[in-house]
Amino acid sequence: MLAKNNRGESWLEALKFIGHCPICNHRYEENRAKLFAKQDAANLVHITCGKCSSNFIAMIVIMGQGLSSVGMVTDLNFNDAKQLYKTAPLTVDEIISGYQFIQKNY
Repeated sequence: MLAKNNRGESWLEALKFIGHCPICNHRYEENRAKLFAKQDAANLVHITCGKCSSNFIAMIVIMGQGLSSVGMVTDLNFNDAKQLYKTAPLTVDEIISGYQFIQKNY
């Protein structure tokens, strides 16, 4: 169970449940994780493995008596992830234009 008296940093405790790097199975170190976005109960965290230097982004949601997390391996470092998070989402028109560009040029 997560500590109720420190909800602001409870995402750090959630790292215990994420546990290991999916690339090399090395245990994640708390000091290698950085919070780059937070909204309500959802926390976006960037983690760099201390052994193989692979990067991982996890969304940790803390609710009631439990937590939920989902993550992915990425090539983004912390600064890249933070900057990309702030950009506007792609529009449908941009996606269609990109698809048409690829079809035309490749």
